[in-house]
Amino acid sequence: MYYGVAYYPEHKTVEELEHDLALLIESGINTVRMGEFAWCRMEPREGVYDFEWLMRVVERLGEAGIKSIICTPTACPPAWLVSAHPEVLYVDNRGRKRPFGGRRFYCYNSPVYREYSRKIAEQIALRFGHSPYVAGFQIDNEPAQEASGRCHCPECRRKFAGWLADRYGSIHEYNLRSGNIFWGQDYDSFDQIEPPVNTIEVSALQDMPVYYENPTLRLEFERFCSQSQIEYQNIQADALRAHTDYPVTTNGTGLATNSIDYYESTKALDCYGFDYYPGLRDAAVDSFPYAFARGIKEGKPFWVMEFMSGGGHRFGGSGRVQPNPGALKQAVVQSFAHGAEMMLHFQFRTFPFGAEQLNYAIVDMDGVPRRRYFEMQETAGLLKHLEPLEKAGFANQAAICVDYDTHWALRIKPVNDPDFVYLDYAGRLYRLLEEQGINVDVVGYEADFSKYRLLIVLSAFVVSDEFREKLKSFAAAGGVVLATFLTAAKNKDNVGYTDSLPAGLNDLFGVTVEEVEPVFAQNHTAVRLDLDGETCESADGCWCDLLSGSAKPLGTYTEDYKAGGMIVSENGYGEGLGCYLGTDLSDEALGKLLSYLAGRAGIEKNKVLAAPKIETVRRVLEGREYYFVFNFTAKAAQVSIQVPMRDYLTGELYRDRIPLERNGFAVVAAEPEENA
Repeated sequence: MYYGVAYYPEHKTVEELEHDLALLIESGINTVRMGEFAWCRMEPREGVYDFEWLMRVVERLGEAGIKSIICTPTACPPAWLVSAHPEVLYVDNRGRKRPFGGRRFYCYNSPVYREYSRKIAEQIALRFGHSPYVAGFQIDNEPAQEASGRCHCPECRRKFAGWLADRYGSIHEYNLRSGNIFWGQDYDSFDQIEPPVNTIEVSALQDMPVYYENPTLRLEFERFCSQSQIEYQNIQADALRAHTDYPVTTNGTGLATNSIDYYESTKALDCYGFDYYPGLRDAAVDSFPYAFARGIKEGKPFWVMEFMSGGGHRFGGSGRVQPNPGALKQAVVQSFAHGAEMMLHFQFRTFPFGAEQLNYAIVDMDGVPRRRYFEMQETAGLLKHLEPLEKAGFANQAAICVDYDTHWALRIKPVNDPDFVYLDYAGRLYRLLEEQGINVDVVGYEADFSKYRLLIVLSAFVVSDEFREKLKSFAAAGGVVLATFLTAAKNKDNVGYTDSLPAGLNDLFGVTVEEVEPVFAQNHTAVRLDLDGETCESADGCWCDLLSGSAKPLGTYTEDYKAGGMIVSENGYGEGLGCYLGTDLSDEALGKLLSYLAGRAGIEKNKVLAAPKIETVRRVLEGREYYFVFNFTAKAAQVSIQVPMRDYLTGELYRDRIPLERNGFAVVAAEPEENA
């Protein structure tokens, strides 16, 4: 595993650099990421390149066994470029041009900026593409972050009109499919179409109420901007690959913070890379982003390019608390357990200046190594012992499907906002399955479903004909499909289906949605689940798809005019099952439903028994099961096991329980019967 930090040698005096390099070498880490904001030093004047300062650091670290990730610096164009070409500047959704300063103030569609970006990427590859001390390259930094992913400049407006013309062929077809006749919004030509004023970007400011704009136009603009970002990224990827065989990636932010379709964007990259900043003080580190990362490129290892390091000040001004002793080590091993091939802390030493001054880091501004540094040093040594387990695979039999069109559509026209957030709900289902002892993958709609037995398709708001047939084929072959409320409500144009819902899937689920409504605090209604004789009571939540049909009712309403109405269903389809959840339920009820469906799918639960705030990750190597067990309870704990297990790190044999320290973890292997 690549383990290390982000570092900024361009900030340092000669003395500071010598001090830091000595600490980096002594720390035991094996990777440093550099260069993402240093264009003004790499190309101080147009066409004049200077990489010697960076090469000296790469070589010094490399000779000590530390590899470098070299970044293209295109998140921060130099002042000379902007002065010569002000047309490259970003224009936000309110028509305001961003000035030089800060970061991410460029237009990703600008032909001029794309060419300058290609040239600097090419020069970086020429200098570092064959260095034995380089492990790979990162393109740009956090693309589309800081509300910079939905440019409205003249170039973007022109390209967007062309994008629509290519997709729809004629303006008549676009008017027809998008329902522009509503409010008399038909266009005469694509040149008349303006990008939507509203945006779902985090931190962006709106200029008009969101419901004034056509949902088709808004979804197409999300798709267009995502694809534009991917085009811009791939220009740099191609420039790098022309001169290197090292891996090339970029660093996304969250699952959808920047509204780029990662399933598409990583097709031209060697791995998925992202940044992750969980809390590490008496808090469980959510592993849903890791499962999502693992599914982006069909199970390939992923890179965490920035990860939490410590407490103190924060970019936004509030701050972060310090991690508990042991929490950094625990979090790094957790990422390893979930398939990370790289984990880099942001950052090595606290900045004394700039927008991120006084920020969190491994080492404070004074350069004195303290608790976090020594824990990083200990973690680096531990990873060497765990290295053989990198080859262990995942054998998860349940998967949650997520989709960017659905995410975008549900942000463009929210349903019961803010109570229902699509990706948050996906994360909740993931955690509830984990609490039942079932490890889960997170995959896109294009994934190969054949290795799974249980497939959860949550709120598939926007579905295509192809995806509907894919779900039916999965169930017909013996799989169990669980769909949740709001499934198959819209087509790919973000227009509602006029068929009975769930449109085109009535036969799979054996139900028709009779009526729908949001569920607020004042209109909760009681539901009873009957799961093969085990009953469970719950209030409904968030939304109601009231069902009718030939399916077996697993859940029914017990009061009000809905009494007796079906809300959870099970339907035989081919060799498998189609199940529909028409509302949200309490954690207890939803957990029992998920456990029941896993049993119907024939999924075997983990042999380390599920417990509150204890996470278990199962891996398989050469037919032997290995379990990574993490204690997030904020106190010492013991976890029951079904079979004897041997501690991979200490060799100790556990027969019925595994002891875990506060912020502790264990790596254990199921003991062969002859040794048990």
